[in-house]
Amino acid sequence: MGHPIQQDGLTSGPDGANLHHVPLDEVLERALTCLREGDGPGAEAALTAATRTPEDVRVLHLRAVAAHLRRDDTAAERLVAEAVSVATDPMVLASLHNDLGNMRLEAGDPVAAVAAYESSLAVHPTDAPTWVNLATALRLAGDPARAGDAGLRALELDRQSPLGRAAVTAAVLALTADGAETRALELVRRWVRVDPDHPGARHRLAALGGLPQPDRAPDDYVETLFDATAEAFDPHLAGLGYRAPELVADRIAAILGRPAGELDVADLGCGTGLVGALVRPWARTLAGCDLSLNMLRLAQARGCYDVLQRAELGAFLRAEPTAYDLVVGADTLCYLGDLGPTTTAAARALRPGGVLVVTVERLVDAVGDWRLTSSGRYAHGEEYLRSVCVAAGLVDVEVTRVHLRLEAGVPVEGLLWSARRPVTGSGPTGAQERLAETPGQGATTARAEGRMGG
Repeated sequence: MGHPIQQDGLTSGPDGANLHHVPLDEVLERALTCLREGDGPGAEAALTAATRTPEDVRVLHLRAVAAHLRRDDTAAERLVAEAVSVATDPMVLASLHNDLGNMRLEAGDPVAAVAAYESSLAVHPTDAPTWVNLATALRLAGDPARAGDAGLRALELDRQSPLGRAAVTAAVLALTADGAETRALELVRRWVRVDPDHPGARHRLAALGGLPQPDRAPDDYVETLFDATAEAFDPHLAGLGYRAPELVADRIAAILGRPAGELDVADLGCGTGLVGALVRPWARTLAGCDLSLNMLRLAQARGCYDVLQRAELGAFLRAEPTAYDLVVGADTLCYLGDLGPTTTAAARALRPGGVLVVTVERLVDAVGDWRLTSSGRYAHGEEYLRSVCVAAGLVDVEVTRVHLRLEAGVPVEGLLWSARRPVTGSGPTGAQERLAETPGQGATTARAEGRMGG
């Protein structure tokens, strides 16, 4: 008779009789494990053990996902249609339509994805995540107004939903980029009514003229904004041609000359460490601060910092008088309007002869000192930067117009700004004199104690 053989999850004798069928739940779990790992072929191989129940909606569903992973969208659509035809549970039916929307969105067809999500919501109209998906598809399909409506519906169903808030924010930004600021303002007014305690909603309302302009963005707004975007931050900026870190490093080289690894350096709003990696060659010690813990974790992984602190940058500077030879910040002060207190704190954190190098967004029409723009960031005037330096006692002020990155395909106007704390008659050390007078030399004070971590 010979021995039975194992094939496709079945144990068969020589006559082909099925002696043992793998339980369907076990087959499905194997396939799900493969799909979670992005292994479509593995999932399809596992599902061959379910050939005796091809009409099972769960099998069809997973086969559709596996087909999508191998980019056979025709097969995926056919399998979802088959699953829909045999589904009897409304929640399963809603899930099928939602997954079809996800497949279509990933395949680059947001218009078709909208139809799938709407079919899902017709069956299960109170599912907040599907409303978020619909908002994304509508925005990508070029309908940010309806995208905002869908995002608000998600927030009405789940007022703490970070994805719902992100969907509304994205719709607001899309409307603003399209020049539809009146519609964006109305959307944000509705957002504040639904989500009155969220700092992002109120800050966006102020940015669009619905509230008086605050002199700075709320710390919790900045923290939640960057916590939510940390993982995608570097790739996103790379796609925008982000230049601020390189501009800061170039200005440092122009002022201080070639790096010698002798300076104590502070990186304000260090984010993921894009600036830190470039200024590290000048640093004996490099400290970074940020409000976002997720950003700090990524900065720590970059490995260029001796010190990382979760702190508001003004408080960070005030706690470190005369501690640094160099203070830098790329696109950090754009979340502050009034730069007077921060500039004064930076001046006091610098040693005599120490240098400040930062970028800000430029107030293009030069009306006023600073303004909260519809983007939610602040823009500053050139003369205003000079005036806050004078008030803080800084000298050798240089302000240069630059392009920081692209936004909606248009260069963002910025200012590269540097200044120096003067060498006073109170007796700077020889190292401080060299820093002030000779490029490429640094201070020789004691190394700061490392406090790596958030």
